[in-house]
Amino acid sequence: MEPTYTDLYTHQYKDQAMESYFSRLPGYIQAQIRARKHQPASLEALKRAAEECRQVF
Repeated sequence: MEPTYTDLYTHQYKDQAMESYFSRLPGYIQAQIRARKHQPASLEALKRAAEECRQVF
């Protein structure tokens, strides 16, 4: 079951390291990651997603 959020702009990871990394990303990268249907499930996947977003911009 996928997590549900009460606010589209609130994003919380269960892993503190992931949450910390995500919060340090620029807003436009956070927005791109939030827009994905499947959210990264690990810190490594989150870093890959952020790098993919950086390559687009």
